[in-house]
Amino acid sequence: MVRSKSELVIANMLYRMGIDYQYERPLEGEVERGKVRPDFSFTDPAGDLILWEHLGMLGRADYREGWKWKKAWYEKNGFALGQNLFTTEDDERGGLDSTAVRKTAENIAELV
Repeated sequence: MVRSKSELVIANMLYRMGIDYQYERPLEGEVERGKVRPDFSFTDPAGDLILWEHLGMLGRADYREGWKWKKAWYEKNGFALGQNLFTTEDDERGGLDSTAVRKTAENIAELV
């Protein structure tokens, strides 16, 4: 079960592509303490984590601030955008770019 229609689209695409994932797996910080629950987590052959966050409500100021904090937390704990942290976004009307979702899934598939 996922929390949004966009996350459902992502989960279905991952399933169709045969990419195993965990949804909202708890992640403890090793450098910056605290716990987050990334939307989608994957494990590469070396046992390292790859994360995918879907940013569905960036139009809301509180959501943007929360993402700013979470992104900084990820960076402090060794996750870098485009390397082992990937994001997608809804557009301003709540739409989802399926091409961007597929490209992100393909990038992750290459790593796992």
